[in-house]
Amino acid sequence: MGNTVGSRGVLTSRQREILVGTLLGDAHLEKNGRYTRLRVDHYDRHKEYIFWLVNEFLPFSLKPRRIIEVDKRNGKTYTRWHFSTKSLSNFDPFRELFYFQGRKIIPSNLDRIITPLSLAIWYMDDGFKRQDSKGFYLCTSSFTSEEQNILQKLLHKRFNLDTKIHHQHELSRIFVPSAYADVFNNLVKPFVLPIFSYKLL
Repeated sequence: MGNTVGSRGVLTSRQREILVGTLLGDAHLEKNGRYTRLRVDHYDRHKEYIFWLVNEFLPFSLKPRRIIEVDKRNGKTYTRWHFSTKSLSNFDPFRELFYFQGRKIIPSNLDRIITPLSLAIWYMDDGFKRQDSKGFYLCTSSFTSEEQNILQKLLHKRFNLDTKIHHQHELSRIFVPSAYADVFNNLVKPFVLPIFSYKLL
């Protein structure tokens, strides 16, 4: 059942802020035995980010694993890094907040728990800068249209950011337009790691 322990220490406020941000991005919380663990995967070029997360979640982190996969469609080899925490009751409340019937959702109290650090983690995890103009994207296609509207209202209320929904084929995502690009950039810049500097203005 893996490394299952009870409440061994507590999450710091910084760890909670990071957790909120990465759950808005690519991370997952899953039951592993009695308790919950955090799981994060990124490709090799973001290895430094994975090791940063490992350090941030000490003493709850497990050693990251390098995974090599071959794409059967084209024969190309891909390397990714996998990080997970120990299974802890400390993560259970966040799973109750962020999941419903096995699907990741937007929690009703997100406006009270998201911070600029959370926003920066979300952006590093699952966002990018538009190349042909001044603006930013947050990839939110995994959430419903209603949830994306909730996120838009939250970004306005919490960070004074007005956003739009852009559609590309079957995908939709939140766009921070040029009029608010400086506001967004200044919010996340203090927390963005050097390897993601290309995502900033």
